[in-house]
Amino acid sequence: MTLHELRETIEQDRVQLDGNGFGIVQKQITLPANQLHQVLEVDFFQDTLPEYQGITPLFIELMVTPYPVIYSNMKFSTPLAYSSRGPMAGSDTLLFKTTIGPYLGSDNAFPVFRQFPNESVGATPTFSFYTPYVYVTAFLHGEPALVVDGMGLSFYMAINSRKANLTSYGLGVMRERSVAQGITLMNQGRTIPPSRNVGQVFPMWQYGGIRPERMLRGNAIADFFLPYTPNETEAMTSTANLRTFIKGARSMSAFDEAFGSLDVAKGNIPDWVRFNLSRGLVAGPIRAQMPPLKYADNGNTLMFA
Repeated sequence: MTLHELRETIEQDRVQLDGNGFGIVQKQITLPANQLHQVLEVDFFQDTLPEYQGITPLFIELMVTPYPVIYSNMKFSTPLAYSSRGPMAGSDTLLFKTTIGPYLGSDNAFPVFRQFPNESVGATPTFSFYTPYVYVTAFLHGEPALVVDGMGLSFYMAINSRKANLTSYGLGVMRERSVAQGITLMNQGRTIPPSRNVGQVFPMWQYGGIRPERMLRGNAIADFFLPYTPNETEAMTSTANLRTFIKGARSMSAFDEAFGSLDVAKGNIPDWVRFNLSRGLVAGPIRAQMPPLKYADNGNTLMFA
């Protein structure tokens, strides 16, 4: 295993944003190939206070990835109409991300920043990757055609590298290249109406109380397997009759109804009737005569459909 300590900087004397108020500054760092790289520590530092002439604030997204970052069509700030943001911090493509800002042209103080992983987690081993490159990318968001002077950021990363199996290395590089493809628009999760929130997970919450239960009818017991009276022998029943009870016990029920079903002839059939049944009753009827076994010359059994 080899420990690599990367200390790199991104410095630009002047960055011209485009007509949408968006700019990109990127730097590539080469790592040894055919190895698995694990991020041990990561940190960054704001070296300079950028200067610009504008009314709205400036924001910088700083990202560390195994592949170049592809910007999206999603908005960075809806109130400020800033678009083309980078991937989310939870994306598989990111090893580290921090958002710096707002920079205010009239303010001479360094702005706050938010980073992922945070400072405590970032000081411990986190993500692993195979691609023999690290890209440090800064996305600048500001006013259209804004000119930003004196941008300077420093970056530190400690990486533990070890020899990787060629199969694992190849598959890992292919996967990382695949997930690095740009996602122009993402919409994840589902919207749940508040009125349906708990009821979808715990159906009885909408109904309240305990779910009602069914009981076997007294005169239907003899049709099942119990005797009429203690002095009378147990009544016999057919397999088809038993399956009628089993089918009724397995019926679907609404959220506020008892499990089981109501049969016109048998009455209420509770769900517990189906518990601990023999496989012959559950699996269905057995063929009257099983197919005869036939053997090949070598003694193997021939299977016939």
